[in-house]
Amino acid sequence: MGSDTLSCTFLTALIHAPDVDVAAVVTQPDRERGRRMQVLPGPVKELALMHCKPVFSPVKVNETEFLDTLRHLAPDVIVVMAYGQFLGKTLLALPRLGCVNLHVSILPRHRGAAPIQYAILQGDRETGVTAMMMDPGMDTGDILGVVRREIRPDDTTGSLGLELVKQGADLMLDVLRGLDAGTAVRNPQDAALATYAPKIAKEQALVEWSAPAASIERMIRAFNPKPCCHTFLPSGPDPSCCATPGALLKILRAAVETPPPELPSAPPPAPGTVLAMKRGPLVATGDGLALRLLEVLPEGKPRAMTGQDFANGYAKKLAVGDRLFPGLGAVR
Repeated sequence: MGSDTLSCTFLTALIHAPDVDVAAVVTQPDRERGRRMQVLPGPVKELALMHCKPVFSPVKVNETEFLDTLRHLAPDVIVVMAYGQFLGKTLLALPRLGCVNLHVSILPRHRGAAPIQYAILQGDRETGVTAMMMDPGMDTGDILGVVRREIRPDDTTGSLGLELVKQGADLMLDVLRGLDAGTAVRNPQDAALATYAPKIAKEQALVEWSAPAASIERMIRAFNPKPCCHTFLPSGPDPSCCATPGALLKILRAAVETPPPELPSAPPPAPGTVLAMKRGPLVATGDGLALRLLEVLPEGKPRAMTGQDFANGYAKKLAVGDRLFPGLGAVR
């Protein structure tokens, strides 16, 4: 059971494992996707069909009709990775060996929908993948195995997720074989150590320049590739007028820097003020440091560009002394 692109790595490993028979694949129903909003299958369904595996897409996975379908399949085990629906008690008790979930954090830290994002946001030194036996709670089941991975300073949610699922696929196969052989060890989670990583709302990706530079930089990496951090350019020739935002600017990469020494120290520049444009916009933040925008995607452009290319091409729309819109207005 899976729906996210990250689920595909686990499904591929199961399909190619010589001692595993993938009886069926369960994923979310087809949905409108892309710029034209066409109704298309998700990545897991496409992969399953490519390998001629039966695919089920129930609107509600716990409905009696679908539970009867699962009973007919008589699975030994159900593997769950980023499926997107809550599994009820009846379903959890259906497989002979139970339901195994792969969660991309070191449980009980970062239970919930966005564990990779929160690991980066909170400055964690490491993260990993946990295989656990599912129970009715949210990511509360017994731990069957863990693989760990250091979080590097340049990791984004996209890059970190890809590496974690590769490690997690090997862990999953080892756990399944242990369950089948009766050698798997179940370790209860310590609920006192639990933290939560709720789903990220698009509005959370709007940059508040009054925050510390390091926090904004982590936020940019955590929300790359989606929902993607963004700010707004000045709406007109007078950047001090903040009644309405100008064009949206997505930020994909940035670096914390010390403001240039030639800048006056008093009064300090307001957060969001552009301090320099060479090598990309250098923007003042709330703690006296600054953020260099290294890669951005301006509104209406199909591809990202370096901060330097943006500074060269948008000199008439953004200059030293201008102020980026400080977190107001609707998200587009």
